Parts: sequence; C-alpha cells; structure tokens
Amino acid sequence: MRDHTFRASDRATLHYLRGGAGPTVLFLPGAGFSAELFTRQLDHFATSFDVISLDKRGHGDSEPVSHGYRVSRFAKDLRDLLEALDLHEVNLVAHSLGAAMVYNYVSLYGTERLNSLVVVDEPAVLLRDPAWSDDVAAELGAVYEPGELHALTAGFSQPDNSELLTNIVDNMTTPQADDATKDFIRSCLRIPGPAATKLFFNNISQDFRDVLPLLDIPVLFITGRGSIHPWRSHEWMRDQVPGSRLFVFEEEQGGNHFPMVENPTLFNEVLAEFLADVTA
Repeated sequence: MRDHTFRASDRATLHYLRGGAGPTVLFLPGAGFSAELFTRQLDHFATSFDVISLDKRGHGDSEPVSHGYRVSRFAKDLRDLLEALDLHEVNLVAHSLGAAMVYNYVSLYGTERLNSLVVVDEPAVLLRDPAWSDDVAAELGAVYEPGELHALTAGFSQPDNSELLTNIVDNMTTPQADDATKDFIRSCLRIPGPAATKLFFNNISQDFRDVLPLLDIPVLFITGRGSIHPWRSHEWMRDQVPGSRLFVFEEEQGGNHFPMVENPTLFNEVLAEFLADVTA
C-alpha cells in the first residue's frame, strides 16, 4: 500500500492508503480508527481490485484539524475524495461510523458514484427513545441511553483515557480474541481525545432510518451474534432495503464489532463473494 493525501473542500489534508488495480473498493473504518484497521483486507484484495482505505479527518495520518468532527462533514469529505480521484462505480466497505458517513452521503448526494455498499456493524439509529420498549430498542440497535450520552463521550477527553479505550476494545471483541488481536485494534485507535468526544456524541445522536429506502444499490449487512449492537438491528435493516443481504458472524467466528480483524479469512470470503456478484 502507498500513502497518499488530498485536500478536502475546507482545505483539510486527508490521508489514504491505496494499492492494486481493478474495480475500486473503498474501506471506511469506524470512529477513532485509522486506515490500517483494514490491513488484512487491503493486502488480500489488492490482487484484484483498486483498494483504498481512508484516514478520516483527525484520524491516523490525516491532519488533526480542530473542526468538522461530525458525520455530515465526514460525508462531505467522502464526496471530496471521490471527486478528487474521479472515482465512479465505487464499492464501499464501511465499518461502524464509516457506515454512518455513507448513510449521510446518500441523504445528500444519493447513490451517485457508488456501485455497492457493505455495512459492518452499524445500526441506522443508536440513541434510544425512552418511550421505546426493550424489544423495539433491540430491533433498531439503539443501545445508548440519552441520559448517559454526555458522560460516555466526555471520557475520551480525559488526560488519561487508556482505561476507557481498553474497555471499549474488550467489550467490542469476542472472548476468543487474543492479546495480539486486541493490541492491533488498539494501535489503530488514533484520534485526539477532544475530537473523539465531539465525533462520538454526534454519531450516536444520528437517526438514518429514513435513508435506508434510498439505498438503490446492492447492499450487504454484516454483524456479529455477540456484537454490542443487537444483531437483529441488521436483520431489520435488511428488511428495509429490497434485495439486500445479511451475514451474521457467530460469536465463535469472531462475531462482535471487528469481524474483519478477528476472523479475516471468513470476512474476506464473504466480501469476495459479494464483490464477485456486484462487479461481474
């Protein structure tokens, strides 16, 4: 993979990794995580595809700007990247907040320039309405309580947030994940604490349920049986997008928030089958 940069429309310098040749597959890591999170996919798919992984603003090797840590600005950054590289018929693989970026992109620009979408463990709505029953909240994947949101996100801005980051990785991996796997995931958590506070608060506050019917491209939803996001939420999303697919990793298969890291072999097989269908 080679390092590249481009300028977003507000002049922020953003970094991305790129390699290979063929149809474009663009990987969008989740909130806080750098482009290297998809290392095992980049190396694997570069043999047949033009693969790109983006460091969102303030993430990884992108410029640590002081502004724009919200999903709508990230969606514009995505648009800026597609225009800067003149990319069309792009296949997006979007993890966590990366999927929220795409939901916001589609709400603004439709599916122009896109060929397909893979959503990895990101419900359309994360913040629970207190009026919802437990069953409704689980079906939607709304696991965060409004009264706890400020306290939860403020923790990233503490002078020492190492314990918080350790707990996040522990909660978002399966019991089978070894220390090396967790260390790798933690090494990809590269974002300033105050930026993370702003970004996580903004992302959790979004509701993209109305965007799902606008997804008129092939879509694959991927989640894990042991994910912090109830797997039923992805079944519900599958039902909102005609013709879309769902793959659920069992917990013993690495089925939590990072299946592409815990079980790259199976993840790559599932992704390869989908890409073969949508790029044929």
